[in-house]
Amino acid sequence: MTPKILKVQDPIKCENIISEAASVIREGGLVVYPTDTSYGLACDPRLESALEKLMAAKGRDKSIGVPLLFNDLNQCEAYHEFGNLERVIARIFWPGALTLVVTANEMVPRYITAGRDSIAIRVPNHIIPRGIAKAIEAPIVGTSANQSGGESPFNVEVALSQLADKVDLYIDGGPSTSSRNSTIIGVEESEANEGALNIKVYREGAISIESLTENLKIDSDALRFWTTRIVHPDK
Repeated sequence: MTPKILKVQDPIKCENIISEAASVIREGGLVVYPTDTSYGLACDPRLESALEKLMAAKGRDKSIGVPLLFNDLNQCEAYHEFGNLERVIARIFWPGALTLVVTANEMVPRYITAGRDSIAIRVPNHIIPRGIAKAIEAPIVGTSANQSGGESPFNVEVALSQLADKVDLYIDGGPSTSSRNSTIIGVEESEANEGALNIKVYREGAISIESLTENLKIDSDALRFWTTRIVHPDK
């Protein structure tokens, strides 16, 4: 069966496309959609059967959790209790290409986090994923629209070539304005300074570490909580 493809004609006026995508997702279907980074593959994370379908389509290991995209910070609140520095980071970089690894609230199903205590969340700077999340009143899965280990899809054709008819709906928003995936960071307590916080970088992407640091160093709220130290998982 040939998958359905909807082309975005006006990036501002796409309510009908968002509505149709939300309908597919509510029914347990899969949707490929544009973002401010690479194209994403969405389902409703509240439906375990839909998430299993998504993992099978990607060939993704079920022991790996999935990131979630939200409409805004308020929608994130149900999934994580933000600390002071996390809230400052969200204010500065959201909507945008920054993913935060945070502690998941107890209400987050374990099948989303793959049994971990943490979850990756983001508010993207793109009307379509945010609009879908708003329409279904919940986040959508924000994993990349490719086969596990495959080429990152910065246009819909790459996603289509890898996922084909495993997806119910493709939204063609044209080539992405970015050629990199989101930067992934988390906040951790400093071992050297009690009560202070470090920023841990899991992946440098569309937002460089230099840009991240520069933006935080000129923010008075950030400097109240941050040690100004950037650390990496292997250090």
